[in-house]
Amino acid sequence: MKRLFLPALAIGLIGFAMPPQWRSFERMGERRFEVLGRPSKEILVGVCWPFAVNRDGMADGLELAREEINAGGLAGGLPIRLVLRDDGFDWEKTKRTAIEFADTPGMSAVIGYYDDSAAIKASVVYETSRLLHLVVGANNTAMTAHGYQYNVRTILSSEKIARALARLTVDRGHRKFALIWEEDAFGEDLAYQYRVALDALEAELVYQWSYSRARPDFRMPVNELKGIDADVIFFAGLEPWAGDFLRVARGVGIRTEIMGAFSDTPAMRQRAGAALEGAMYFDFYNVDSPSRENRAFVGKFRARYGRKPDVWAAQGYDALHILAKAIQSTNSRNPLDLAYAIRFMDPWAGANGRYKFDSRGELDDKPLFLNAFRHGAPITIQESRPAPAPSSP
Repeated sequence: MKRLFLPALAIGLIGFAMPPQWRSFERMGERRFEVLGRPSKEILVGVCWPFAVNRDGMADGLELAREEINAGGLAGGLPIRLVLRDDGFDWEKTKRTAIEFADTPGMSAVIGYYDDSAAIKASVVYETSRLLHLVVGANNTAMTAHGYQYNVRTILSSEKIARALARLTVDRGHRKFALIWEEDAFGEDLAYQYRVALDALEAELVYQWSYSRARPDFRMPVNELKGIDADVIFFAGLEPWAGDFLRVARGVGIRTEIMGAFSDTPAMRQRAGAALEGAMYFDFYNVDSPSRENRAFVGKFRARYGRKPDVWAAQGYDALHILAKAIQSTNSRNPLDLAYAIRFMDPWAGANGRYKFDSRGELDDKPLFLNAFRHGAPITIQESRPAPAPSSP
């Protein structure tokens, strides 16, 4: 079995290191401040997301928010223009997009990323080029731990996710867990944090295995797991690789409950096939939440697009409204003004619940929803409640 080590954010940073370009990124930041200090007719916002692969609601949620903000003059009376780029889980595309956005002096903010590794690497570029980075999908715990001024995360960190999942795991009566994780910034961090949280609850790790996204071969672990007495298997990795694991695991006869970090995407459904039935995954959004803000959002989204919104539609919608709120309150397009306005704003209720940030730009704790596939459709079976972080010794 492969051993689990504490993930290091530095690996991602080193992977993006381009020393000759740092000075040019700094000059891009100087130029940005000059340009954004002049009068303008619009607010320019970049977006980087795997639109074609995920086929989720991110673009639609953003567009709905943009229409509302522009129609109501909610961003200081200036219209927002979105520049959408599809990274397709391709690092070269992600890198080109990060440099393009950094070198766009009229751009105030970037919204992204789905992949933690991409988010970590791009955040270095945005920090150096003085561009506000609203992190709406990446969860790596260390992203807000380096004193960055231009980083704000509107989604839960892996540490908070893991604490909630550990409580849900134990509440389901599970005391022995197996752990499979992807060797990247998301999988390693989430697996580590989940193990730490379950250790605190005196649960027992009975098996662990890691895999590379470049060479995802699950034959060894699933056959070993047949002889392991585990109550639950936790898969800390993204779709569609999670779909491959489910299909292979069920194919060799494993009937142990499987809980994953994946999302309900077309690629996940295609790769998992019938093995998706009964699988569990966590989500950050409850489309059936009775809150006034969510009911209004769901109604407008269904009227506009003819379907229910998903978590990424809600995340994009709320992020753009948070940005507009900061622009309105500061009467500025300067990314640093906006970053501090968001970090220190009063609690705000959006479609996806309450948003309150700390001085690092980290989102306060929120509920987590555990879903299970029943007859091909996901249903919510458990909801976590925010809990305080463990006290320091």
